[in-house]
Amino acid sequence: MTGHPLAIAHRGACDYAPENTLKSFQIAADLCAEMWELDIRISADGVCVVAHDDDLTRVAQRGFCVSQTTWDEISTVQLPEGQQIPRLEQVIELAKETGCGLYIEVKSERAGPLAWELLKDADFNFAVLASFNVSLIRELREMGCAYPLGILVPVGADPLTYLGGVDVDVVHLCWRYASENPHELLTDDLMQEFTDHGHQVVIWDEDRAKVLDALWNQPIMGICSNRPELLKPYRPNPDQPVDIVCHRGANKLAPENTLDAARICIDQRFQFVELDVRTTADGELIVIHDADITRTTNGGGLVIDMTLSEIRSLDAGTWFREGSAGVRVPTLSQMLDLVKDRAGLYIEVKHADPAMLLQVIIARNMLDKCFFWGYDSEVLSQLRTLSPEATIMSPRWMYSSLKEAATTHGVQIVEFDPAKDNLYEISQCRDLGVKSMIYSLTQDWTELASYLQIKPDMVNLDHPDRFKILTTYPKVRRHFETMQRTRINGA
Repeated sequence: MTGHPLAIAHRGACDYAPENTLKSFQIAADLCAEMWELDIRISADGVCVVAHDDDLTRVAQRGFCVSQTTWDEISTVQLPEGQQIPRLEQVIELAKETGCGLYIEVKSERAGPLAWELLKDADFNFAVLASFNVSLIRELREMGCAYPLGILVPVGADPLTYLGGVDVDVVHLCWRYASENPHELLTDDLMQEFTDHGHQVVIWDEDRAKVLDALWNQPIMGICSNRPELLKPYRPNPDQPVDIVCHRGANKLAPENTLDAARICIDQRFQFVELDVRTTADGELIVIHDADITRTTNGGGLVIDMTLSEIRSLDAGTWFREGSAGVRVPTLSQMLDLVKDRAGLYIEVKHADPAMLLQVIIARNMLDKCFFWGYDSEVLSQLRTLSPEATIMSPRWMYSSLKEAATTHGVQIVEFDPAKDNLYEISQCRDLGVKSMIYSLTQDWTELASYLQIKPDMVNLDHPDRFKILTTYPKVRRHFETMQRTRINGA
């Protein structure tokens, strides 16, 4: 369908929202996961409920069971981040709106036939019904279920034996914990057996880079992950490579300017993380945007008036989401150590001594992996004087001409803001010996696609994951457009 294994968001994008909730599924859709894996059970009054466990204690701190509770009671349960346990009908409707498919794990008796009916009633075709319980899938097959059926195979079981003779379309290997290298279990002989029996293969939930790399070229239908964005790493087009810079890190998935936000970018193999540097009262360089800590921590006051210890004691994650509670404001040194040999940094100098800044970077032999900018022109002049090798960026809108922007401070990069600058000047940058970079906060697919036509060297984005899809996975974008047009035309 899209030329690579489907990204199946495990219980939604459950690293970024409570599992099996509408928020988790919406984030998975935003990350262009083609399918969502979800779990279904039947309530005491026969409602198809989306929940992994029968006992809701783990997710809701409420000690009752789905199977023994009516939907009216279940619907009152409050999950973290303002979420509730959804019915399957709600998830089907959201999937139709977003163009995503459903990979439904049947957890209890009666859930499979009811899900089948709900899918048919909604005229929903992009779905698979699967279960660890072979008898539940056998029942659906004998009933004539027209949807693809699958069986989940646990660690240690021989897959074809475990199927018990049931004619299934999908074999889902749940082998994450089989070893550190579970992909090595996918031998050529085993994969050929699946092919010979007409089985598609779905892989366990996975987020380890080396395992994902090994799975990439396997003839498999899909891979599950709590972090579906990892299933589509950025692979620059060799004919038109563009370096992606992530504005304040992956700030839509994790608190801005934190190690978590940077790690998400690195794991997707983006080239640069953008961050802001300020100095504490005791002279430490930290990564934070605002002069006042109030917006992005649970404290209050100015960075310059607080010590590193005081700032590090604050929670810098709960403002973003409950699941990020306990995240701390990082130091520049921590951020450099995280990205070393994996990505570079675009450092906006908010308030920092240029000599101290360079010292920290040069000590890690990372000067060639960083570039700089700041509103204070004197700071940029000092950076250039102290380090002729430093890479400095200049915004086009701050200067009367492109030539002035490209020559002041001996810059190597000129940044263009679509709201302020003529992007067609980008074609002149190479003649002036500088790289071009587009800065944009847009999430609009059409506008992001237009940047590709202009051919910048770099893009500094609030939504790098979307640009990644346009450049590396265009068939995925066309798939979603087709699905959504089909829904609109069929409405």
